[in-house]
Amino acid sequence: MSRPYPAPHFTHASSLPSSPTAERRALSPQTVVLLLSAWITLTANWALWLRLPTLDGYNGSLAVLALRALPLVFFATSLLLSLTAWPRWMKPVWLLLLLIAACSQYFMVEYGTIMDRGMINNIVQTDVRESADLFNPKLLLQIAVIVGLPALWLYKQPIRSSRTAGRTLMRTLVLALTSAALLAGSVFISYRELAPVVRNNLWLRFMFNPVNPVLATVDAGLKPLLHKPRPFKSITGGVALGASYAQAGNKPPLFVLVVGETARSANFSLNGYARQTNPDLAQRNVLSWRNATSCGTSTRESVPCMFSSLGREAFYAAKEDHDNLLDVLQAAGLAVLWVDNQAGCKGVCQRIPNASTADRVSTPDGKALCSSDGECLDGILLSGLDERIAQLNPERRAKGVVLVMHQMGSHGPAYYKRATAETKLFKPECDTNALSSCAQQTVINAYDNSIRYTDHFLAQTIDWLKTRQSQYQTGLFYMSDHGESLGEMGIYLHGMPYAMAPNEQKHVPMIAWLGESHGLGARTQISQACLRKGLDQAVSHDNLYHTVLGLMDVQSPSYQKPLDAMAACRNAG
Repeated sequence: MSRPYPAPHFTHASSLPSSPTAERRALSPQTVVLLLSAWITLTANWALWLRLPTLDGYNGSLAVLALRALPLVFFATSLLLSLTAWPRWMKPVWLLLLLIAACSQYFMVEYGTIMDRGMINNIVQTDVRESADLFNPKLLLQIAVIVGLPALWLYKQPIRSSRTAGRTLMRTLVLALTSAALLAGSVFISYRELAPVVRNNLWLRFMFNPVNPVLATVDAGLKPLLHKPRPFKSITGGVALGASYAQAGNKPPLFVLVVGETARSANFSLNGYARQTNPDLAQRNVLSWRNATSCGTSTRESVPCMFSSLGREAFYAAKEDHDNLLDVLQAAGLAVLWVDNQAGCKGVCQRIPNASTADRVSTPDGKALCSSDGECLDGILLSGLDERIAQLNPERRAKGVVLVMHQMGSHGPAYYKRATAETKLFKPECDTNALSSCAQQTVINAYDNSIRYTDHFLAQTIDWLKTRQSQYQTGLFYMSDHGESLGEMGIYLHGMPYAMAPNEQKHVPMIAWLGESHGLGARTQISQACLRKGLDQAVSHDNLYHTVLGLMDVQSPSYQKPLDAMAACRNAG
């Protein structure tokens, strides 16, 4: 009787060396993880090393500080990568982690950003046109070095597999526990020296790459899945139009609320900036508050917050979702319309009529104001407005119209795209999105030119309102969602955690034009002379909701008179 042959046993090709030479070259996944951790520590953490000289309150040796930080970065990285120390299917995962490290380093070095959960959410919610402004050849170079070289090595490197899954699990567990123990030991040894430095420079906690970007991404992805949708609580009960709507001789109001983008107050000549960035508004009798602050440092955070009735602290602590300012105005019976020249209204306009300037790209105005990729200068917001208003509910329109315009404004880093040739007074300007490669003054020049264009656009809007004064009592209110860093302390753009964000990212312009003798200000009996005396008072996004309700004479239980920035000057003679 012939002896039966044993059943064949198949092993995955990536985990079994194909020759004695390959077997000698094969590395365990744990060894690969340690080598990749060392590579990432040395090549993808320059954002941390380059910012050490800017530490606040540290007078010791930077070399010693870097040597203390180096093992922390390495062991934190090896602890993260130990989760991937498996023989099969891990090469694509390792390449993905290298790609995250390369991209994160590019943004942290070029723009001084911090890759926390808020920044990850901002990236996810940014549209394709805005994302394109952030990329340049430097990013490709970083990817080529940080990802490309290890990719070539990994492609040829055989990975050794343990004979049993239990042994692989044990080795991976040993690697993770050892990395955790050495990380804890390094923290313990250096705690006395590092603790005061971290307390004075909170951004250091966010600089470990790719540990922090990965954890922030996981946090941003899992939080919506783990948290149940919040209940919705309406605040539109008891809302009504005030007495001015029934007063003889009053025309319906036409109010334009402009949501600015990335405008910082310090660069407005109306607020004392030495450069003449607001020549047009200076000729139109506007009111400009000089001490206004934002609710957040990104559009995603600030826009929902600034339209809320709750104020910043209560908004972020709220357990329920609520109606916003636009819902309340609509509930009162007014015609409300949101027109967007940006990446969306962040949920604020979901219950009211809304439109995008994308529908004007093919018009004559669009051909003059929009680029080939569909991005438009803010002047496009004025295109076809009469037609948009005519499409609103006629009964509501007869009571009054509220138009909200969401600007492209000074959105970076491509500031040079945000102005026309006629408004580019300050030269030379940085004409690339690689801001750190430009002299800081050229970055400021490009940014200031974008502010001049916003000045021009707001003046155009006021002039448009003046032509409608035979039909309406008109007014305008402008406030930016957040500010911007222009290279101060090596930081660019915006989006830093609010507690550590510089004032440049939180100090925003707030401007009002209340019409002429029969405008919206006169309708609600506001003394502009009185308001001018208080333009240095501290105001914020917390005031927007209540100020607009007061200006529009809309009565609501949610209205708080102390937060109405114009209440003290109503009926003031």
